[in-house]
This record gives sequence, C-alpha cells and structure tokens, in this order.
Amino acid sequence: MKKAVKFSIIVCLASWIFAAFMWFGMGIHNTTDNLKLYSLCASIYMFFPLICAIIIQIINKEKLGSTGLLKFKIKGSWFIAWLLPLVIVAVSIIINSLFEGCELGFHMPAIPGLENLSPEDQEKIMAMQNPKVVILTTLISGLLAGLTINAVAAFGEEYGWRNYLVSALKGKKFWVACLFIGVVWGFWHFPIILMGHNYFVHRTAGVFMMVLMCLMMTPIELYFVLKAKSVYPAAIFHGTINALAGATMLFISGGGDLVNGVAGLSGIITMAAVTLILFVYDKFISEDGIMSKKIEL
Repeated sequence: MKKAVKFSIIVCLASWIFAAFMWFGMGIHNTTDNLKLYSLCASIYMFFPLICAIIIQIINKEKLGSTGLLKFKIKGSWFIAWLLPLVIVAVSIIINSLFEGCELGFHMPAIPGLENLSPEDQEKIMAMQNPKVVILTTLISGLLAGLTINAVAAFGEEYGWRNYLVSALKGKKFWVACLFIGVVWGFWHFPIILMGHNYFVHRTAGVFMMVLMCLMMTPIELYFVLKAKSVYPAAIFHGTINALAGATMLFISGGGDLVNGVAGLSGIITMAAVTLILFVYDKFISEDGIMSKKIEL
C-alpha cells in the first residue's frame, strides 16, 4: 500500500503543479479561454500518470514491463471493452431522458461558421444535413477514435492507474483497489474540472461528481485489465468512452452538466448497472471470481 500511496501523491502533485502553471502562467481559467491551447495542455495532463510511473520505475531500477500488464496479446475482452462504451452511452441517453426537464429527440449539431452565412445559405446547408448520416458518422468516428488516437491519450492515464497502481495494490481485495484507485483518479482531475472540463456550470460540485464517476468506472476497467491480464482494454474502453461522450448532445435537450452525459448522473447510474451485471457474470457465469478475490497478476 505504501508504494500505491507514494505514487498517488507524486502524480497528483506533479499534475496539479502543471495545472497551476496553466492557470497562473498561461491564463487558462476556462476550457473556452483558448480552446486549442487548453486541448493541448489537457492532453499533456493525461500523460502525467505515465510520466511519473516511468520516472519512479527508472529511479527504483524496475523493468518497465515488470507488472506483466503491458503484454500486447489481443483477446475477446478487448473487443467487448471497445463496444461496451457504445452501450453505456446509449443507455445513459435513455436514462437521461427520464430526468425532469430533459427531452429525448434528435438535435442537429451546430455547424462552425454557419452564423456568418446568409439566412438562405444557412437553410440550404441545414437541409442537406441527414440525421441518419450525422448519427452514423458520429458513432463510427467515435469508435475509430476510441481504438486509435483516444486510446493512445487514455493510455497516458491507464499506464499509471491500471498498470503501475494496480501492480502496487497486488494482494489487495478487488473492491479495496477499486475504492483507492477511483478516489485518487477522481481527485486527480480536480484542477481541470475547476476550469470547466465536463462540468462547465457546476465546477465545484463537478469535482465530487468526477470522483463518483471514476469510482463507477474503475470496477469496469479493472475487471477488463485482470480478465485480459493487460492494461490495453482499459485504454480502449477509456478512449472510446471519451470519444462517444459528446453523442448525448445529439439526443438530449435540457438538463444540465450534473445530469447529462457519461460524466453526469445518467452515466453514473448506467455504469453502476454495468458493474452489477459484470459482478453477476463474474460470480455465477464465468466463475472467474475476479471481483470476489484479491488482485493477482
């Protein structure tokens, strides 16, 4: 546990110092202050768990693959980890529509620069937009991004959380590890949450919502990691969730940032249900018992 606590303190302090530089040195107080600069810095922020873990491993003279979770051997669980976010987003949209003030229905996404055109040209462009094409394009591009560029970005986090930290918690019970990783992972986000990431309106409350979301996501990701004995399914799952999260805006009007989407209450409820299903499957169908025993690598 000491190893896990030490890593968590180091990665959080290093990341928060970088976030302070974003706020005070670069003047980024909102995700909209300078979208390109913020996106670049947020991407760098995602790699701090990987950077810190590697530095610690080098200092301690540990082999980078010593955890055994970096072996690249594709299994069926990878495929499930890739498609499950699609199900989670779809179900969360349905749950989202049940909240007061939320309405389910397709809403054409905003087209950048459209407001600069004449009303006649705006009408022509909007008329050419096919809802089925927009939805299909959003889903396909999200799945492809989740398997490629988003998975790479998510690996920056997953190397730390679901590789190094899981190894550091070896021998601990599954749910103890989930609680530890989920809380650390959630609060690690707090500086960029205060900048409006995921929760632009309710930023302070968003910090605690993010912790709750990470607590709900961790059992799912950790299950895939231990099932496949690999960190890559977690990176794929994480990357695909991030890529598809924006689909909520196509189907839900009303609500708010604490309710809508994967990061809102709708997504948290959905992931809690998925965790319950995984637990039943793990205990009574597959009989692996991954969630009922201590972490083994």
